[in-house]
Amino acid sequence: MRHSFALSLVLSFSIYILTSFSSVAEERDVVRLTNGEWPPYLSEKLPHYGAASHIVVEAFQAVGVDVEYVFLPWSRSYRYAVEGVGEGKTCHGSVVWVYTPDRAKNFNYSEIVVEETEVLFHLKSKPLVWREVEDLRGKIIGGTQHTAYPFFEKAEEKGLLTIQRAGNYDTLFQRLLAERIDAVPQVRHVGKHFMENNLTEDERNRITFSETVVDNRRYHLIFSKKGDPEQKYLNLFNKGLELIRDNGAYDSILQDLGRGKYYGVQD
Repeated sequence: MRHSFALSLVLSFSIYILTSFSSVAEERDVVRLTNGEWPPYLSEKLPHYGAASHIVVEAFQAVGVDVEYVFLPWSRSYRYAVEGVGEGKTCHGSVVWVYTPDRAKNFNYSEIVVEETEVLFHLKSKPLVWREVEDLRGKIIGGTQHTAYPFFEKAEEKGLLTIQRAGNYDTLFQRLLAERIDAVPQVRHVGKHFMENNLTEDERNRITFSETVVDNRRYHLIFSKKGDPEQKYLNLFNKGLELIRDNGAYDSILQDLGRGKYYGVQD
C-alpha cells in the first residue's frame, strides 16, 4: 500500500512537472510582423525568408521571442502595420523600412537591421556619368509606389528631375529597357538579384549601374505605436540584435548573403 502511495506521488509529481514545462512552452512570446517581396533580403520564397528576415528571427530568438511573418503586398503590409491589426490579429510592426519623418508619426524605429549601397541602374547605350545631383538635370528616374527616395525627392522639389513611380521592379526595368525612363535607383544586391532572376541574358547585358553612390540605405524594423505601445518588442529586438552581432551570427548571415545563399528558392 505504501509502495502504491509512493508511486502515485511520483506519477503525480511527474505529471505536474510535464504540465509546468508545457505551460512554459505555450507561453513563449510571439511577435507578429508584416513582410513583403524584396529579394534577396525579404521573400516568402527564399531560404529563411531572405537575409533581413533571417536576421530579425535570429535577434528575437536570442531574447526568447518567436516571429510570425505575414507576407502581403507592400501597400497592405504597411497599412496593417500602421493600424496595428490585420486579418483579425495584432500586427506589432513591419520589416524592413528606411526612416522618414512621415513614417515616424506612426512607428518607432529599431536599430539598423541591414545597410546597403544604392546606385543608379541604366542602359549601357545611354551612359550616365554623374557626380552631383545637378548632373541629373532633366532625367526621369523610375521608382516604386511605396519606396522613399529622399535624395531624388529633394531634387524633384527643386525641379531638377522627375520621379515616375510604378508598381514593381519588373515594370521599372521594362520601362528602362524601353527607354521610357533614364535610370532605376536600387541597392546593389536587390538589383543584381532581380536581373539574374527576371531578365534574359540579352536584357541583362544591356544594363549596368553608375559608380556614383546615391545613398547608403539603412533599413530598420518599424514597430507600430498602436501594436507595440510600450515599445516592448522594440527594446527586445534591439537587445537581441546586439547579442547576435556580438556572437557572430549577424556577420555569418551577411557572409552567406555575399555567397548567394539567399538567392535560392525555399523548399
